[in-house]
Amino acid sequence: MQFLDFLYSLQNIEKTRNFNVFKEYTLDGLSELFQYVISKHKVHKPIRISVVGTNAKGSTAHYLASLLSFLGYKTGLYTSPHLLSPLERFQVFEKGKVHLPKEEEVEDFFTKTILPDLYRFSSLSYFEFLTVFSYLFFSFQKTEFEIWEAGLGGKLDATKLVQADYVVLTKIGIDHSEILGDTKEKICREKLGILTDVCRKLVAMDPEDPSLRAILQNSPKNQTQVQILNLESKPSYLETNFLFAKATLAEFLPEKKDQIESIPWETTERPRGRMEVLKSSPEIVFDPAHNPEAIATTTLEFGRSHTSFSLILGSLPDKDREGILKELLALPLSALYLWEGPGFGVFPELPDPLRPITRRVQNEEDLLPLFQGRFPVLVLGSFRLYGIVAKLIQNTTNM
Repeated sequence: MQFLDFLYSLQNIEKTRNFNVFKEYTLDGLSELFQYVISKHKVHKPIRISVVGTNAKGSTAHYLASLLSFLGYKTGLYTSPHLLSPLERFQVFEKGKVHLPKEEEVEDFFTKTILPDLYRFSSLSYFEFLTVFSYLFFSFQKTEFEIWEAGLGGKLDATKLVQADYVVLTKIGIDHSEILGDTKEKICREKLGILTDVCRKLVAMDPEDPSLRAILQNSPKNQTQVQILNLESKPSYLETNFLFAKATLAEFLPEKKDQIESIPWETTERPRGRMEVLKSSPEIVFDPAHNPEAIATTTLEFGRSHTSFSLILGSLPDKDREGILKELLALPLSALYLWEGPGFGVFPELPDPLRPITRRVQNEEDLLPLFQGRFPVLVLGSFRLYGIVAKLIQNTTNM
């Protein structure tokens, strides 16, 4: 595909983790390109919602798109990173169902809209290009709503340029501190930088922190309203985020509140890659939790229904691996496999309680015994592990 060939030729900061490029980064050049494509292609104006935060933004964005489609709105969802294919990043929801774009559809669209002006896009990064491409793709799909999950931050995130009508802020945690700041307060301000003058309302998960609450109440642009919602905690973090998405959408569309409240979680399609059961025997569950707070949430949830389990854990080089290991100390782990393969970080010296049950591995074959056994396995730490685990499961199934 010409689309994929071009995409893979661009600088992919998600892969290289070279965040130094942000030191002097601005959105000025990308903003000019947005204005050009809007003018040339007569981009239509749906209602756009930006979702920012450290934890819960992916599943919240998914549920917002799903709920809107249940209400009868054709809804686009821009999300990242992907599990297996970059085409997963721009999905269209209709009647509660996710529709991934077909390769031939994307190729045809690329040929007609991007190829004639290819030189204008050649200096973009991987994420910037996908943002502009999805912006155009959704327009030609005639979406009525669009959900835009931000990448790392907010103030300098490419998705800021979609000029969202509404902004959703999920949980704030310490992550990407070299870019966003080394305190939750700094990170929160950076995330809220996605607000523009056109934003009508900001809805946030209750941060349960007075300093963060004060920032939320004092940061909005112009007449943007602020609503902080308490979370209705459920045993599954996905159900908690689903209920938050419902409450958020009722804030944006109060006239649809009764319809929104009638949509049950049990029949709503789950986001792929979040507490996803990849195999039932032995039970293998995947989640991309990659910072201490998210790791604590997912392992606690899994531990409620498993008296003992094995954990496969990988971490990218820029993550807080020492903090992550501390969250594992009280877990009922039978085995801990630290994945330190190409592109992943090396874990520091282990706390004493973890040493007897831990193996450091770099080869996929070393994980095979876990998938051939009888005991449950939880896989955490990075979206990049999804493809590795899926391939191993396929191999063991065919044995």
